[in-house]
Amino acid sequence: MGLITGESATRSFPAAGDSPKSKKAKSSPSVQTSEIYSWASQLASESRKQDWIFEWYVWPDAVREIIKKLEAMNGGIICLVGLQGVGKSSALLAMMEEYRKKNKSGNDLDLREDVIRFKWRRYAELIPSLLNGTHELSESFRYVYSAILIRRLENRLPSIYQTQLAEVKKDPATLNLDWAEKTIGKGQAKSMREKVWLEFVRARKLLLIDTPDYSKTDRRLMTRDLEEIYWLWNWLSRQKDSKDQTRPNIVVAVQREMLGEHFFFDKMDKVELEPLRPEQVVEAYRKRFKTIDPFTEDALLELGRMSRGIFRRFLRYLALTLRYWERNGKGRIDAGIVKQAVAVARLAEDMELELAELFPKRSDLRLLALRLLMLLEESGERKQSELAELLEVQPYMVSRLLTRLEETRYVIRRREGNDKIVSLRRLGNLTKSS
Repeated sequence: MGLITGESATRSFPAAGDSPKSKKAKSSPSVQTSEIYSWASQLASESRKQDWIFEWYVWPDAVREIIKKLEAMNGGIICLVGLQGVGKSSALLAMMEEYRKKNKSGNDLDLREDVIRFKWRRYAELIPSLLNGTHELSESFRYVYSAILIRRLENRLPSIYQTQLAEVKKDPATLNLDWAEKTIGKGQAKSMREKVWLEFVRARKLLLIDTPDYSKTDRRLMTRDLEEIYWLWNWLSRQKDSKDQTRPNIVVAVQREMLGEHFFFDKMDKVELEPLRPEQVVEAYRKRFKTIDPFTEDALLELGRMSRGIFRRFLRYLALTLRYWERNGKGRIDAGIVKQAVAVARLAEDMELELAELFPKRSDLRLLALRLLMLLEESGERKQSELAELLEVQPYMVSRLLTRLEETRYVIRRREGNDKIVSLRRLGNLTKSS
């Protein structure tokens, strides 16, 4: 978003309806535009401070549904499906924190290790990343792995080294892994790494796996990852703990755009993470800043509709609106300013990127779909026969196109007499209320 300097970086606003001179204004929350820019620049959950979940996260129904399902599962697997940017990584983080909060007991720090969340890496990259410190679980894994190496070394090294090993045992993280693996042998070390990793995840109660953002034109990488995750789940499902016979549950986050015919999807319990409703977008803003200023509520609702509830896009549009207002606006930011700031051309650009997934080899259909959706965006619902006339195409072409857009939840059609009324869908790719 860039560094914000000058007057805009320190400008602040009392809560809506307060007079600057009133006593209420002194104790009411205010927000500086620099704070809004900073918030809007944090497009990914990984870039935010850890406690943001407790401060302003809005809980989607899908996340609550998964948490409830997990309570009754043993060795189950759930696929969390959502559009790119809709908040899948944030949902996994929220599940992790909720699990830890519900299962907290006294000062038992081991509960923090009962649930782990990580970005999936292919096996060829997995072990190296765990050992070189670039994996989210590196610290925990290296500690466990080092402790096992130390036990192996105790049986191999002469007595002269035992005093040193005794010191290292107090803090296994201080063990020189390169030296230790060389001492026990590379072949044995390689086998141990993989075995320790499997036992490491087996000891958990919940695995939250975030798959990468894949190229939309090549599903091979996703297919390979899914096959490896399937192997892991299948291996875990065949293991039994001697104490309580429990097995870890798994939640895998997958882009909805990439959801295809892979056999693994049929073995998962699929839950879709819908985009936020405009009211939920306003709630997130209000939670974060304790006020909606400098926006009116209608302005934030409009931003929620324009972004179609995809939170990452909402943040981008928020910053875009704020910049426009600083150059041209006075007073509070209303819906009219939002519509000027986030031009139709910008909406069309973002929408075209989505449509490329539906029509990767048919640029003519992509363009026609874009024109149709933007027409509905500008004028509201329309009769299907009117759309064919306005787009100057044959009715059967509009009918086929709408069938595809309806299947992928861009539009809704309802019958009215001999015609059908078409409107943009609100949830799951929606611009206006259905």
